[in-house]
Amino acid sequence: MKPADHPSKEAWETHYTRSKAKLSYPDENLVRMISKFPSSSPSPKALDFGTGSGRHCVLLKDFGYEVSAADYSENSIQSVRESYPWVKTFLLNSPPYPFADEEFDLIVSWGVLHYNSPDLAKFMLDDTFRILKKGGYLAASVRAEGDTHLKAEKGKIGTADLAGGATWFYSKEDVQGLLQNFSSFEIGYTERTPLGKLDERICHWIFLAKK
Repeated sequence: MKPADHPSKEAWETHYTRSKAKLSYPDENLVRMISKFPSSSPSPKALDFGTGSGRHCVLLKDFGYEVSAADYSENSIQSVRESYPWVKTFLLNSPPYPFADEEFDLIVSWGVLHYNSPDLAKFMLDDTFRILKKGGYLAASVRAEGDTHLKAEKGKIGTADLAGGATWFYSKEDVQGLLQNFSSFEIGYTERTPLGKLDERICHWIFLAKK
């Protein structure tokens, strides 16, 4: 049975109408990750899965990839089309996704999976595995247990900017379970506090997995 569709879609549509959602700079951890390996293809293809503001599209282009970007928010996709007209964009819902088997050399899923139920996140990851080339890489992050910044209770986000949204936090064992189909993977952990809010924690697992 297919898991239920994405929860809290309306919260994300609203989020991507706000100026604070239009992030322009890539995450430094992702920059470090994808600089670790050269692409083996003469014309490599990358998918920014859950692209949001599209902030990683320029990074992927600079590393020589032909860039595709996908999201389930119409406002996200419209913003990417306006800001980066050279990107191929796709408005997605639930898997299976409209891509061929082994189409991409690299898939970026940065801060995406934890906004979906664990069953749906696994379903999504299984289909991204399908469209990733043999020897290709998944570069991703998920929120880690211990995060207090989202003020989540019982799977519901408590911050004003994502009111009505849902989230789930992951243990290291959860992440290892997600990646069991990959031939190899490396996991890292990041934790920081927002400026002026030393009592809050923003916690993520970051991982690079090879098919």
